[in-house]
Amino acid sequence: MGELRSHWGNWRADVLRERFRPRSRIAQAWLAAVPWINLALIGGLFWVIGDRLRVQPGVVFDLPTAPFREGMHYGLTAVMLPVSRPSGQTETLVFFEDEPYCTSVPAQVRQLGAALRSRAARETRRELLLLADRRVPHGDVMAAVEVARAAGIQRISVAAKPE
Repeated sequence: MGELRSHWGNWRADVLRERFRPRSRIAQAWLAAVPWINLALIGGLFWVIGDRLRVQPGVVFDLPTAPFREGMHYGLTAVMLPVSRPSGQTETLVFFEDEPYCTSVPAQVRQLGAALRSRAARETRRELLLLADRRVPHGDVMAAVEVARAAGIQRISVAAKPE
């Protein structure tokens, strides 16, 4: 018994190897492969769930499964149209209450936000129908949605402008 305590008191690797050496060669090979199998399983787990760990910024839309028959009550409406300038550059204009606001000019974007905020304060339902032409860039539509959200609009319906 005293001999056993002296072996365990040292915690030397050679003593542990002698004490826990399996008797068969198959078991020795299996025990040597266990750390590599663990590493492969953990790597496979991260590979499988890796896409779920990354989050992309953006707005999540839960689309209905039924045919598109939803609608909104009559209320605030904004129309987005692309406009070509003589220089060849295309800008997006947002028309709200018959006033044009250019999305590339920060001062006009702030004015649009103020107009939306003042008009939404007078409405009982804070809903906005945002009609966008098919040629309007997606980034400009998302910027307009963010301006409306910052102005206190609670529900935004984005639709393509009828031809």
